[in-house]
Amino acid sequence: MLYLDEKFQRYWGSSDPFVQLQSIEAKVYREVKARKTFRFTLDGESYFAKLHFGVGWMEIFKNLVLFRLPILGAENEWKAIRKLHTLGIATMHFVAYGSSGWNPAARKSFIITRELKNTTSLEEFCMHWKDNKPLFSYKRGLINEVASIARGIHGNGICHRDFYLCHFLLHDSHGEQGNKQRLSLIDLHRALIKENLARRWLVKDIAGLYFSAMDIGLSRRDLLRFIKVYDQLSLRDSLGSREGFWSTVEHRARTMYQKLGPV
Repeated sequence: MLYLDEKFQRYWGSSDPFVQLQSIEAKVYREVKARKTFRFTLDGESYFAKLHFGVGWMEIFKNLVLFRLPILGAENEWKAIRKLHTLGIATMHFVAYGSSGWNPAARKSFIITRELKNTTSLEEFCMHWKDNKPLFSYKRGLINEVASIARGIHGNGICHRDFYLCHFLLHDSHGEQGNKQRLSLIDLHRALIKENLARRWLVKDIAGLYFSAMDIGLSRRDLLRFIKVYDQLSLRDSLGSREGFWSTVEHRARTMYQKLGPV
């Protein structure tokens, strides 16, 4: 499988994209045994690329024994980006994707997305809220937007699996207090897409999000607002019929915090 937009077809032609990516001058953001993430520039435009090299059978078996879904390549992210686009949820825009090989333990793949410029992660944007409170209306708008995105992906069979504040990018042109906020959801390489997501996947995402927001000074009112928007129910109904779900979310988030500490 190979997809290249018009620009990359023009530059790379019939050459091997894997060779091109491995030789291109770039700034590496993350490099582990089976994956490399880096930023590069082509014809004055900036892009992010993820190269997957095959995780090996040992890693696959280890994940399966631990009841985890192994990440086998860039296909997850490619499918998730396409799905979010169909749902109208802002995310990255891919310009190239490719995979090579049939052996899941050795398959190579890559995805290239345009850099989302003039953005700030919510983790960074909200880190001083505890001491420097934002306007109530502005904070409420952000909470509404995050909850709507969470509801949108979960209601359409997508579990992010790394659902933290750092993976929401706030577009700076919408970052001034009083303006409508625009968020993009990124880092989808672990995303799970299923027709009917089990409750545990929803708990995993929401607990991860709550864990990442525990030190930004959210009030009980803020948390209840998130619940109301996410559930699209009255608070009475959410805290009644859905009390078990939200109790599980809180317990898991606090367990994560006790184990991992502040983000």
